[in-house]
Amino acid sequence: MKAQKHVVVMMGGTSSEHDISIKSGTKVLEFLDQEIYTVSSIEITREGEWVFSDTPGEYVEFSRAIPRLRDMHPDCVFIALHGPFGEDGRIQGLLDLMNIPYTGSGCAASGLAMDKILSKRVMKQVGVTVPDEIILTLKEWKADREGITERITSTLGFPCIVKNPVQGSSLGLAFPQTEAEFADAVEQVLGFGDTLMVERMVHGREMTCGVISMHETGELVALPVTEIKPVEAAFFDYQAKYTPGATEEITPADIPDEVRDRIQAISLKAHETIGCSGFSRSDMILSEKEPVWLEVNTIPGMTSTSLLPQGAQEIGMSYAELLTNIIEDSLSF
Repeated sequence: MKAQKHVVVMMGGTSSEHDISIKSGTKVLEFLDQEIYTVSSIEITREGEWVFSDTPGEYVEFSRAIPRLRDMHPDCVFIALHGPFGEDGRIQGLLDLMNIPYTGSGCAASGLAMDKILSKRVMKQVGVTVPDEIILTLKEWKADREGITERITSTLGFPCIVKNPVQGSSLGLAFPQTEAEFADAVEQVLGFGDTLMVERMVHGREMTCGVISMHETGELVALPVTEIKPVEAAFFDYQAKYTPGATEEITPADIPDEVRDRIQAISLKAHETIGCSGFSRSDMILSEKEPVWLEVNTIPGMTSTSLLPQGAQEIGMSYAELLTNIIEDSLSF
C-alpha cells in the first residue's frame, strides 16, 4: 500500500486576522481527504508560540518550533494563515529555506500581493484600471492634518476609502463619508500601521473572481464571477464578510457575458502578473464604465462563508476536491 502524504495545516498567527485564520484552518482540517493524506496541524498563537496537534497543551517558542516542524517531515504545509506574517511571504520564505513544499504563492508574489500600494502600481503598468490614491504616513499626518484633509477634499473627494495597505479581511479599513469624518478614519486606520492609503471611492457593484491551477491539466482557470451584496452594511466590511447571512453572494453574477469575460481576464492577468501560484482571488468594483481592480488575495478565506470555495463549487468541484487540487498542484513543482 502506498504511504499517505503528510499534510500539516498551519493556522492562527500573530496578525489581526488570527480568528479568521483559525476558522479557515479548522475548515480545511475537517475536509481534507484522510484516505489520501495523513493530517497534522500547527496553531500559531497571537503571541507567536506554536501549538502542535500531537501535543495540544504545549506552547513552543519559535526557535524550538522550527526543528519540531522539520522532524514532522511534512510532504506539504497547507498555509491557512491570513494577513501579515502569514500571507506576506515571511512564512513562505521560512518554508523555502527548510525545503518544505507549501500551498499557494511563493515568497516574492505573496509579498507583492500583500502590499496594495505596489501591487496596484504593477497592475496599472499592464493596463488594468485601479482607483486613484494618495499615500499618507503617520509623520505627515501629525505635521499637517489640515493641509492633508484639504488635499483629499480637493483631489479625491468624499466619500473615500482609508485603508492600511498590508492588511486583509477588511481590517484596517474605514469609509469616511464627509470631511468631518476623515480625521477619525485616519486615526483608526493608523492603529494598524504607520502608512495608509486613501483611495477614491469607486461606485458600482462589488465583484470577485477566483483563479485556480488545475492539477491534472496544468490549466489556469478563472472561476465564475461572484457579486457581493451586503444585506445591511453599506460596504463589504469585516462583519459583512464573515457573518453568515450578512451578505448576498450571487454566483454566477448576473452580468453580461462580455463583462464576465473581462472580469475573468483581469483576474487571470493579476494572478500571472503578480506571480501567484496555485490559487488566488481578485476583488473589483464594476463601475458604469469598466471593472476597477482593487487587490488580489493569495490566501483567500477558506471558511464556510468564503468566496473561492463557492466559485469552485459552481464548476462542480467540491470543497474536499478543491483542497486536494490545491495540495497536489503545490507538490507538482
